[in-house]
Amino acid sequence: MNKLINYSKISVFAAVALATLSLSSHAQRNLGEGLVDVSRDVIPVLVRSQDSEAQAILRTAFSVHGRYRVAQTMQEASYIIQVDPVGSSHATLRITSGREFSEQIRGDSRRNAILRAVDRAIFKTSEMPGFFAGKIAYVGDSGGRMEIYYRDFLFGEGKRLTSHGVEAVRPRWSPDGNYIVYTSYLSGFPNIRRIDLRGQRSEILVNFKGTNTSARYSPDGTRMAMVLNGPQKNADIYVGSNLAQGLRRVVNSNGLEATPCWGPNGRELVFASDRNGGLALYRGSASGGQFSHIPTQISGYCGEPDWNHTNPDLLAFTAGVRDQFQIALYSFSQRRSQFLTNEPGDAIQPCWLNDGRHLIYTWRNGSSERIVLFDTVTRKRSVLSPSGLGKVSQASFLPPR
Repeated sequence: MNKLINYSKISVFAAVALATLSLSSHAQRNLGEGLVDVSRDVIPVLVRSQDSEAQAILRTAFSVHGRYRVAQTMQEASYIIQVDPVGSSHATLRITSGREFSEQIRGDSRRNAILRAVDRAIFKTSEMPGFFAGKIAYVGDSGGRMEIYYRDFLFGEGKRLTSHGVEAVRPRWSPDGNYIVYTSYLSGFPNIRRIDLRGQRSEILVNFKGTNTSARYSPDGTRMAMVLNGPQKNADIYVGSNLAQGLRRVVNSNGLEATPCWGPNGRELVFASDRNGGLALYRGSASGGQFSHIPTQISGYCGEPDWNHTNPDLLAFTAGVRDQFQIALYSFSQRRSQFLTNEPGDAIQPCWLNDGRHLIYTWRNGSSERIVLFDTVTRKRSVLSPSGLGKVSQASFLPPR
């Protein structure tokens, strides 16, 4: 299991994911006045708009998705998808496939309305949720200063959120999209801070002397898991309220724990630990007690887990392979792992998207760090972050709301 997979073959896990997301080979559903055939593996679409920005967004979105390809003629297209912005916050979506479906979409801005129309078109033609109207929080490193930013999924609209002048890392969205928690070195040692997106305020949540890092909200947003220095001065995992109050240590070992991630049901955690030597993954109750080793059997270094909340059988993580790091996938039911990526350089920090099929990760190659979109079914890889943004890493995804 320590060698890279043969990418000419479709993986068992990818096939499982595709089966979960698709209907039977003859399934169809009503598209307003037309029919959607969801049996096709890759859907050719012709994209159109009277607006140059919308046309560019359409072409980019359907090119990078993986479930689609952009057709050049009407004859080869299964659908004609047209999106035209209307005013400052609306867009008209038209889908033609023998008959026509039409709908007006409202967004938070003109660009957001276009992205929401793309997501609606994806759902109407494949029954998969879209993600292009979502947001990405990330760490941007420009001139040696690591600050927190957010942008829309195609790295258009957004802004810088911190100006600490010192390291700010590991941003994570709250499920409602109102907050981002992150780790800052503003106090001289790592503490956990929270940004209120509604007022652009940054405040300290956890400031114990020592290590305070890797905060992450539970799926319902009511609790938070994090890594703090325990009484033995080693890093343990604590759980408290979403304001980091009532903190209780739930993982205690002689090793160092890192990067806790909530399970889809909000009752479990997975995390990395070196308690038995090399870095490995563990799973257990978020209330504490016994935690079991996850038999990834793929590498002596397994960290940065991200649990798929759409398909709870799948866990993505970062694994060491030779002198590099790559993204790997573990199936709980099969108790097996495989590598997903084969990047030149490193693929690290995986983050699942809301459709359970795609993930984003950091591609680190020399002095470059970029965010990559990856389709686990077709294995299509697309770089999202423009090179002009400098180093971009540690992406956290907020689904469209």
